[in-house]
Amino acid sequence: MKRLITKLKKSLGFQREKTVFGKYLGNPSWVVLSRIPDGYEDFKKTDLFECVKRSIKGKGSLKKESMKILKALDSSSKNKTLECFAYSGKKYGLCCPLVSGDKVFGYLTLCGMKKTMSEERSKIFRAFTEAVIRETVKEFEIEDINRTVRPRAVALSTVHTVHRLMSSTLDLDELLTRVARLTLQVLRANRCSIKLVDKNRKVLIPRTTIDLRDEKAKLKKVQIGKYAPGKAVKKGVPVRSKNYLAVPLIDEDVVGVITLYDKLDGSEFSQFDEEIMKTLAEQAAIAIKNAQLFKEQQELTLSSIKCIAQLLRNRPHGTHKAEGSFLKLISLIGPKMNMNESEIRMLQYAAMLHDAGQMSIPEKVLTKKGGLTGKEYDILKSHPMKGATILSKFKPLKPIVPIMMHHHENYDGTGYPKGLKGKEIPLSARILAVVGDFEAMITEKPYRKALSIFAAVKEVKKNAGIQFDPKVVDVFCEAVGRKDVIKLLKKELGNK
Repeated sequence: MKRLITKLKKSLGFQREKTVFGKYLGNPSWVVLSRIPDGYEDFKKTDLFECVKRSIKGKGSLKKESMKILKALDSSSKNKTLECFAYSGKKYGLCCPLVSGDKVFGYLTLCGMKKTMSEERSKIFRAFTEAVIRETVKEFEIEDINRTVRPRAVALSTVHTVHRLMSSTLDLDELLTRVARLTLQVLRANRCSIKLVDKNRKVLIPRTTIDLRDEKAKLKKVQIGKYAPGKAVKKGVPVRSKNYLAVPLIDEDVVGVITLYDKLDGSEFSQFDEEIMKTLAEQAAIAIKNAQLFKEQQELTLSSIKCIAQLLRNRPHGTHKAEGSFLKLISLIGPKMNMNESEIRMLQYAAMLHDAGQMSIPEKVLTKKGGLTGKEYDILKSHPMKGATILSKFKPLKPIVPIMMHHHENYDGTGYPKGLKGKEIPLSARILAVVGDFEAMITEKPYRKALSIFAAVKEVKKNAGIQFDPKVVDVFCEAVGRKDVIKLLKKELGNK
């Protein structure tokens, strides 16, 4: 009840009461007690004792006069009534119980009154005091409601925001940075650090730190069990102090910890902050786990792709040497053609596997040095469909099926297998057509020698609008002309 008493003493109604009755009673001292002192020695520790001491100024026994007041307080408590008392000759006072509901939460005492209060004025004083108490209790209850409801409102808003973060990206680094920035905004702190548990569950690995006061803040590892982040992870509960708040990220098991340092306004981290962070951490843990699972799936998919690509390279006709360069070209061309991260990644997968269908083509057809017969050419033209059929069985690679199927379509409609024309051909397939043919031209084949990079680029330009999309050709030429790309191509091709 100390908070309620503090609220009462600061209230405007209490100040008005002191002004109204103070003049009439001779400006006595007003003291609010949270409890009745337990005997004289305990009474001596109160502000009321100091008031009594000042008012009698050595007249009479201090202990005797104090006991009179204690008796009045005791009577007021038992009967829940206003009690007036006289002490030290012509000194007067009163004590009034502060009641909310059926409970007495304190005692209002006046000491040093010049005259006693009549019964009628005592009723008015009691009624005034009760009105002030009701007003204060309402304000107090509203504050309590706000203190309870606001965290939940902020928490709900936080859940919604983190949910949007979860659906907007599955890149772990990007997700952690967004979560850290959101946390700083919600809790209005200076620094946020997110650390994840390592595979051996002994160390917390720093993944992102945002410090509004130091852009070059260092990332440090922390042993589990040490410092606030380590203790929060080991115990699985928040660890809070005046200037930091560490909350574990839990999804079945503890996956990491979010730690905040120093509020912007210099205030301490509160229970309110902790409740909000617990809600945010719950959602963040789910998002982090999803991103980690997605990354694991990506790594598994990439390993499968590399395995298939290696099988293709190990075949007698397999001559792909510059895989890194072509993936680099795609990473440069994709954004210029307004492709998103996922589309670019799928195009890179398709580039690594675009001739997977050739696994079903007889070696004698693929390595034949002379011209192909009509039947042999028909067999060769079937490889895009066969490659698409093979990879369509692998769910993570379904998005690359249209790319595999149509990367041999020509911009003028003379390609295969469907004879698509212009923008009927998927954009990714149009890009792969350029990059794939450039790759074929600069790598040596059993039936012909490789072209130089310059000659191959010239050939690509020559076929713009016929075999290739002119816009893709323009972007390709810009990318392949970069010094870093040329250097990488020459390194992978043996400086040709």
